[in-house]
Amino acid sequence: MMKFTFSLIAVVAAVVSAQEATIGGERPDDVPRSFNQILGDFEPEDFRFDFRLVPVESMGIGGLVQPLSLGNAPVLALGDVAITRFTLDPCGINLPHVHPRGTEIIFMFKGSNLRTVFAAENGGPVITNDITNDTSTFFPQGLLHYQQNMGCDTVAFVSKLNSADPGVQTATSNFFRLPIEQVAGSLDVSVERAVELRDGLPLNIVRANKDQGQCLKQCGL
Repeated sequence: MMKFTFSLIAVVAAVVSAQEATIGGERPDDVPRSFNQILGDFEPEDFRFDFRLVPVESMGIGGLVQPLSLGNAPVLALGDVAITRFTLDPCGINLPHVHPRGTEIIFMFKGSNLRTVFAAENGGPVITNDITNDTSTFFPQGLLHYQQNMGCDTVAFVSKLNSADPGVQTATSNFFRLPIEQVAGSLDVSVERAVELRDGLPLNIVRANKDQGQCLKQCGL
């Protein structure tokens, strides 16, 4: 009986506290809100995404990246997911990168030959697959991975991550953000050469260069 009395007192105190906190129509940030209350902050159309209207993030010459995340679609926080549409031109490469806070699964809905690669942690295997239209694969959280269109037609796929804020770190550009002396030492080149490499980095999404001539040759590029 005593235990029940203390529990009842605690509940009443919590209700009174919540009522006092909302006097005057204000609600402090530390008062919990239900899912339905949060849902009421959005309109039905906020749950529909028209990728014809989603801004293009990529600045490279090999394709387009159109991401949806907390920054431009706050409603995704309700499902803790992020969605991105990719379009890769023939021989286009989505540069090697890492999502530090999310596992990624992709579904290819257009094209004939998309190469997908991810590398396990040091000493682990490198997993390579070629997928086609109506095929899916995934990349575990935190592992380095990339995609390349190995065909001569346009590839399009949708990426879904299990975090509304998965983050992205492009391997090459982030490596060259480190102090240039350490970059040069890691590559066993001079600082001058490291600066040249840094300043010549391509923007994502890239297209295969002349050293990847097989794809360029077969596509007449």
